[in-house]
Amino acid sequence: MARKPIVGITVAHCTEELKTFPREFYVERIRKSGGQPLLLPPVQGEEEAQEVLHFLDGIIFTGGGDIAPVFLGEQPKRGIESCIPERDQGELLLAWYAMQSDFPVLGICRGIQALAVAAGGKIFQDIRSECPLSFEHNQTVPREYMWHEVEVLDSQLKQIVGSEKIQVNSLHHQAVSIVPDGFIQNAVASDGIIEGIEKIGAKFCMGVQWHPEVLRTEEHSRKLFEGFVQACNA
Repeated sequence: MARKPIVGITVAHCTEELKTFPREFYVERIRKSGGQPLLLPPVQGEEEAQEVLHFLDGIIFTGGGDIAPVFLGEQPKRGIESCIPERDQGELLLAWYAMQSDFPVLGICRGIQALAVAAGGKIFQDIRSECPLSFEHNQTVPREYMWHEVEVLDSQLKQIVGSEKIQVNSLHHQAVSIVPDGFIQNAVASDGIIEGIEKIGAKFCMGVQWHPEVLRTEEHSRKLFEGFVQACNA
């Protein structure tokens, strides 16, 4: 039997894990896409980050709470919500080392923000206060329902999903504000909020602001996970 690619899925601890992201959706998506999921608690230090990546074929940075301002090099702004610095530090280390070796990476919601910060970009601590003309990005319907449209720009993402316009869900109040050097923006909402980024020339290093893992009936979600697992299997 051919070996399935092992995909690490970052998870948090205790109350954040129970409240903010049902990890079974990520596990199900990786299994259905042909991968072997492995749940990853926050790593503690650079050595552990490198050791963990050594045993994986790809990694997903999942949704969750806010990234603490200390890791942004900023003072806390109005609207910042619950942060878990232990998780921030561990995921930023994993993301940085993964990007140094062209390791397959998929960032989802909070995960796109962790990816951007680790690569030297910036995020809005709170869209509502920093972008007052934006629409509401934290939907008031269950997460499996669509909330707004996203334009997919010329990119690897567009090649994978095969569409210029897709409907997505939206469960965030932070977002990428400055795309890191070496990355491009690959998706945008009609109010200008960045909905996706990817690293130029990478095998697969991409983040999306929505939650494709729960959009079970959407073809673009299936294609995204299959494209990621295929890159992990290369």
